[in-house]
Amino acid sequence: MRILVIIICIIVVAALVLTYVMMFPINAFAAVETPPPEDYGTSGDYDDSTLTFPGDEEEEEIPEPELRITGGPIQLDVGESYAIPYVMTDFPPGTMPIWESKNKDVAMVTSDGIVMAVGPGDVEITVQAGQKRASVLVSVNNLKANRIIIVVDDEIIKTGPTSYELAVGDVTKFTANIEPEGAKVEKITWVLGNGNVASLSQNGRTAEFVAEAIGQTQLTVKADGLTDAITINIVESGVPLDTIWDYLKYGVIVIIIVVVIIILIAWMAARKKKEKARQRAIAAKRRKEEAERRAREEAAAYDIQREMQRETRDPLPPPQSGKRETMRVSGTAVGAGITPPEDKKTDLERPLTLDDLE
Repeated sequence: MRILVIIICIIVVAALVLTYVMMFPINAFAAVETPPPEDYGTSGDYDDSTLTFPGDEEEEEIPEPELRITGGPIQLDVGESYAIPYVMTDFPPGTMPIWESKNKDVAMVTSDGIVMAVGPGDVEITVQAGQKRASVLVSVNNLKANRIIIVVDDEIIKTGPTSYELAVGDVTKFTANIEPEGAKVEKITWVLGNGNVASLSQNGRTAEFVAEAIGQTQLTVKADGLTDAITINIVESGVPLDTIWDYLKYGVIVIIIVVVIIILIAWMAARKKKEKARQRAIAAKRRKEEAERRAREEAAAYDIQREMQRETRDPLPPPQSGKRETMRVSGTAVGAGITPPEDKKTDLERPLTLDDLE
């Protein structure tokens, strides 16, 4: 099998070499230019219009790069975004479009051609690639604000729907949110009701509040006829009473839960112990009843045997399991605590019989 594979490989290699050798003269012959006729350029009868010379070949036409934005003017509201559609063809590989906004206060554009409306107005968005350039007009509509809200930090203690509590020395920041999102207002103003207990420094939508003395004040924010206000109670520094009460409530709840769990565990343990005692009592009662039953059976059997012995007048041995025993002692015969009859006392060495017991 190996020899056959080797022979086939040799044949294939020989065929490839032979093919290459046979093609070489043909290619060499084709590369030789055909000489012009002897009368080339000397006789008017020869037509040289069909001859081609180096450099006379027709060059391939290269298409012109194209860059254009397919959409017309774009209408957006403040806060919206939009991907600008465009066509970019026949550019050299690796050519990237460059986007630009003429007014970033109105709209901004990303490197991917996504325009984001920032404020009301009109702006021209352009894109450039190589020497080509295209542009589109973007109009941003103004959103009218319909509500202003003071945003309070979650760490501030809330004592009512619009009232909060701070301690002397606390410093916190408040923020004004405009709704709907993206709406613009001309100016935001913060007003402090009682400047004797706190101070306020404002910077546009934010205001820094400093609690300086015990008391109460109102903080108000205004913009384009919209207002919102909150009440701030300033107490002594330290742990507020409400916080202490919360801790006490939670502590009492935890203690109650622990006590209930302990009581439940103790009750379950006592119940288990009581159940074990009940089981032991039932077992002891059963053993006692079984012993009494056996004693009754043995007594009944003994009575039957005694009746039979009475009829035959044969001595009857005492029951094996009972307490009655016959002992031979000097002077007296005792059987289960019964004194022998007077007529039987003469023979002190004689063992007791059933007749003596009667």
